[in-house]
Amino acid sequence: MNLEIRLLAHDDDHTAAGALVQQAYFALPGYPRDDEYDVLLGDVGGRFNEAPVLVAIADGKLVGCLTYVPDQHSAHAEFDDGAAASFRYFAIAPSMQGKGIGEAMVQWCIDEATRAGRQRLRIHTLETMPAAQRLYLRLGFIRDPDGDEDWDGITGLAFVYHC
Repeated sequence: MNLEIRLLAHDDDHTAAGALVQQAYFALPGYPRDDEYDVLLGDVGGRFNEAPVLVAIADGKLVGCLTYVPDQHSAHAEFDDGAAASFRYFAIAPSMQGKGIGEAMVQWCIDEATRAGRQRLRIHTLETMPAAQRLYLRLGFIRDPDGDEDWDGITGLAFVYHC
């Protein structure tokens, strides 16, 4: 497989990237559907001018997408930590999961946070995302229960990577 991890370009298909994010989330067993958040997941075009959007292209096909959150001042930050970065809306096409694509994308985020002088990379994941949790732990993230969030009864499990 020829894999390219890069920032989404202006002339890339933002709608297709958003559809990929929605498809991956909606395929999760027990994903807690929420009309407002479900629209937000697919709004890659809206995020494009607010934060870096990272994509994975395998053999010429879009297979992954996430939004990198460079600091706490980003419109997409879910944390109040002046030394941290984050990423959100992370999705790999269901048919391509388990092939190292997610690992390559998270490693890009680790490398970017380190390059930018961030001390930490903070993320949240859902209880319905055990594969993502295993990936984060394997890459050196640690659970941060003090950073867990409750979004109207949906628990966001916090993880942190020390750069």
